[in-house]
Amino acid sequence: MAGTQNIGESSDNPVAVNVVAMVDVIFCLCIFFMCSFHFKQIEGKIDSHLPKDRGLDNTPVSNIVKDEIRVILRWDPGSNTTLRKVKGHEYAGSDEELVAAICGMRDNYEQEGKTDWPLTIDAEREVPWEQVIHVMDLCKQNRIERIEFGAPEREIERIPPPT
Repeated sequence: MAGTQNIGESSDNPVAVNVVAMVDVIFCLCIFFMCSFHFKQIEGKIDSHLPKDRGLDNTPVSNIVKDEIRVILRWDPGSNTTLRKVKGHEYAGSDEELVAAICGMRDNYEQEGKTDWPLTIDAEREVPWEQVIHVMDLCKQNRIERIEFGAPEREIERIPPPT
């Protein structure tokens, strides 16, 4: 009667293995290795801070800063380029011209003893973020740390004054 035994009977596997404990150990090892991996950071960090001296708060602002360097970024759909200029100056054709205009205004403020001024980036929606970040990088390279973002002045001018 050698051929009467079925596959899977106790005579085929004389050692009893606790499968639940093995699955539990393998699951714990998977969790351990998943937690121990250090994933590569894909995106960089941009230091940006919201202004604390203005906004929706109803308390009056004690120190209003009126001196600023405003970098205006506009998108030209005809040439698919970003037009860049410092407020009060002509459009800059290169990075060097833009930096020269920014540094010139910074030097004027320093000569007048003004130290509390921001550089405000005024960019339209259509301007690629790559261009905005490039202007931020140029400012950081030239030791300008206080960088803010402002709403485009054209949109501000269209809003009627409150009555």
